[in-house]
Amino acid sequence: MLKSFQRLGYFIAPELVPIPVVSYIRKCLKLSAAVSHIISMRSRRYYETAIRAYLGVSPYDKKAQKLAAIAVGQAALIMEHPADLINVAIEELVKERYELPAFSTLDRLVSHIRSIINTRLYRTINAKLSSAEKATLEQLVSSEKEEILLTLNLIKSPPKSSTLSHMRELQTKFERLMAFGDAKRILSALTPVKIKSWAAIAKALDISELRDIKIFKRQALLLCLLYQAQVKTRDHLVEMFLKRIQTIHNKAKEKLVELREKHLAQTESLLEILTKILEVSTEDLDSATLGQQVQLLLDYHGGAPHLLQQCSEIAAYNSKNHLPLLWQFYSRHRKVLFDLVRSLEICSTSSDQSLIEALAYVLENESKRKKWLPATIDLSFLSEAWRKLVIDEQENEEVLVRQQLEICVFSYLASELKTGDACVIGSDNYADFREQLLPWHECEPLVEQYCQDLGIPSTPDELIAHLKAKLTSVATSVDQICKKGDQITIGKDGVPVLKRIPASVKPPGAEALLAAILQKMPERSLLDILQNAEHWLGLTRHFGHISGGEPKLASPQERYLLTVFAYGCNLGPNQMARHAKGRVTNHALSYTNRRHITADKLEAAIRDLINAYNRLDLPKCWGTGKRAAADGSKFEVYENNLLSEYHIRYGGYGGIAYHHVSDTYIALFTHFINCGVWEAVYILDGLLKNRNDPEEQEKRLKYLDLIASAVILQNTIDMSLAVQHLCAQGYKLSQTQLATLSPYLTRHIKRYGDYVVDWRNLPQPWESAIELPIDIIET
Repeated sequence: MLKSFQRLGYFIAPELVPIPVVSYIRKCLKLSAAVSHIISMRSRRYYETAIRAYLGVSPYDKKAQKLAAIAVGQAALIMEHPADLINVAIEELVKERYELPAFSTLDRLVSHIRSIINTRLYRTINAKLSSAEKATLEQLVSSEKEEILLTLNLIKSPPKSSTLSHMRELQTKFERLMAFGDAKRILSALTPVKIKSWAAIAKALDISELRDIKIFKRQALLLCLLYQAQVKTRDHLVEMFLKRIQTIHNKAKEKLVELREKHLAQTESLLEILTKILEVSTEDLDSATLGQQVQLLLDYHGGAPHLLQQCSEIAAYNSKNHLPLLWQFYSRHRKVLFDLVRSLEICSTSSDQSLIEALAYVLENESKRKKWLPATIDLSFLSEAWRKLVIDEQENEEVLVRQQLEICVFSYLASELKTGDACVIGSDNYADFREQLLPWHECEPLVEQYCQDLGIPSTPDELIAHLKAKLTSVATSVDQICKKGDQITIGKDGVPVLKRIPASVKPPGAEALLAAILQKMPERSLLDILQNAEHWLGLTRHFGHISGGEPKLASPQERYLLTVFAYGCNLGPNQMARHAKGRVTNHALSYTNRRHITADKLEAAIRDLINAYNRLDLPKCWGTGKRAAADGSKFEVYENNLLSEYHIRYGGYGGIAYHHVSDTYIALFTHFINCGVWEAVYILDGLLKNRNDPEEQEKRLKYLDLIASAVILQNTIDMSLAVQHLCAQGYKLSQTQLATLSPYLTRHIKRYGDYVVDWRNLPQPWESAIELPIDIIET
């Protein structure tokens, strides 16, 4: 009782103590099995009193309830999810040395206080709304009318591809959203966590469900949804701006290549003329005769002025400078790009304001049509190539070429938005990163302890020396790897060359071992595998209504497993319902997917599978778990969205599912990125960590990852049990043979039939498969 209380914070019934724990205590105390661990209620109360006195803990009472309620009330102003608030209550009770009550007691307390706090916030927000703003919000849940400019479907609609017409549509949407006014001012009483949570709830509900909510809560949820739509639309506008500028540059580069090929004949002709001139110059001729011969060659080919013009044309395109060709692709987008940039409040995140001042100058002269503008701004940020195009001289005075200045400023703006040197006020992905940083006067007192915890020097000179030494050590290690030349070498041009690693030769008996293991592995369906994973790990505990409340579903575990199976196997809700023997409808599966399961919740379930997998001994025969491979696979996505792009290597439109796979075969995590992203960024990110809707597509990938991880875990457990049985039967095997195995086995998985969850089919405890026989480990 003492140890369980110290661990759990509350007393458990003796009947619930696991038998292995009871057996271990009997063994330590040298007690016989006849001594029962079940005690009388009188003795139990006596022991509880003694343990509380020994530990200095008070029983849960009215005072404890008040302390927990105050802590939860303060946290509820910041946090939204009930689990987070329950943790706050537990931390407060533990800190004040109180015994923890039953979970249901804390759950009821948190639900009650959270409801009170949220109701107050709803009313506070409602009091700040004007009559016109309330009417606008109520129109969102009224019957659809053509004259209503701002609708719920418009707010929820994802962006389309970055074509010229779609840019105009998104700009119109943003103007309609901003016609409501400054939603952030009204939501000043809410934290970002609450705003995002309430917006997610409103996004998951349809019009009929929103109508059933009380008016104060409904208007608060809709306002949060509207504000999030304003923020995300700013992000989408920036993304469209970046894509359009990149497209303009790409088309100019393609045009440059086209012009080079077009002038290839002229280049060959001029080289031929130059060759003839050089041949004549090598003959033994006097200067006058040589001059006459050269002049005859020039006249024969059109004369010196004509040839000089050809040389000028070729010289203009015989370089990698595509900048002079940008205007012809930029001009048709000029009005849209000006409107887009003008609608956003763009600032610099550094002390250098030259680009922002140049942007303001360009916007100020949008309506001008003359070729030159006065050179009255600082253009120190220009490269030499841009400077030659932008700056000209007229009548001994510097002027700016208006057309080239516009393209130049927009190009630099796109670059700085990508790098974070420029930000958009009211955005999310392109917000000012400095707002998330602590001020220096708060950080400075913590520097010494922070550096001490990290094991790095706290003074500038010592830190630089430390980093140089560390980088030198790493560089030396890399040099040794390259010196061996078996994996990677450095070519003559300084480019790393990655070699194909030769496959290891399979040891004798490896094929026979695989066949013996497969004979002992039972046939299972994917739904059976998911059901076993639920029995072992309780994966569905991560799923629940997006508001954080109770699921309020009939048989929620079964519903969640069927939803994971339907979307993870790409059956979809309709086909899944047809094969579920009436256990679930397509609407129920779609509802569960939209309201109860998010990408973050799927990742939490996947982490449970990965952690359980890493506890098994068998994967340690395949790798250390400290290395990972990263690669992408193209997934087809309907062309008309902001994420989808044409992929040159894979062909076709879609997105890239970028996987990080451990050397023990388990997939660690997956990013969903567009085809235009430099994939190396996500390699580094990994080392640190169907509707036409990219968010929904990402959820589909997480569903797939969850099923794949469950299959790998089930296969590894079955293989471990098979190895244990083979060893018990006298089968001789080694780690070298086990290292040739793989958990990617599918021949024993049943793929067809009726898909029904049978909770009566209980699996063997997975912990029994953790350890392999000791003689294998030692080999």
